[in-house]
Amino acid sequence: MDVKSAVLNGDLLEEVYVHQPPGFEQPNSAGMVLRLNKALYGLKQAPRAWNAKLDLELCRLGFKKSEEEHAVYRSEGESFLIVGVYVDDLIICGPDRNRIDSFKQQIMKLFKMSDFGLLSYYLGIEVAQKNGEITICSSAYAAKLVGQCGLSDCKPTDTPME
Repeated sequence: MDVKSAVLNGDLLEEVYVHQPPGFEQPNSAGMVLRLNKALYGLKQAPRAWNAKLDLELCRLGFKKSEEEHAVYRSEGESFLIVGVYVDDLIICGPDRNRIDSFKQQIMKLFKMSDFGLLSYYLGIEVAQKNGEITICSSAYAAKLVGQCGLSDCKPTDTPME
């Protein structure tokens, strides 16, 4: 799932002021500044504010942050869920499809989100799910790196050295 305009959901803990945007200046308030209530894109506090907001909401829904990996959350119980977070993207894993759907409904009440269904591509890794198995492949990512290095026209070989 992807959170739409995630950064704009972050609550600022400190006072932040900005100049009035061009074209939206108040006629009788030239030179005045505006105090922000919410984070904006480009604000250095914005990513931290968004992460704090998401952390708070996941904890309210009964999730606990992993002590080993701070981007992973787990709910307890027989029908547990694991949620992986990368900025504004969520990967949701669990053994019970109904529990996953229930969580998706809960989180969509809190944030505007896009649901992309089964995971097929994430952070340069292709994911295929079928018949009770999951396979991952990073060949597209590797090909992209080869292209960026200008080695696309090189002759491939099974063993890189004699």
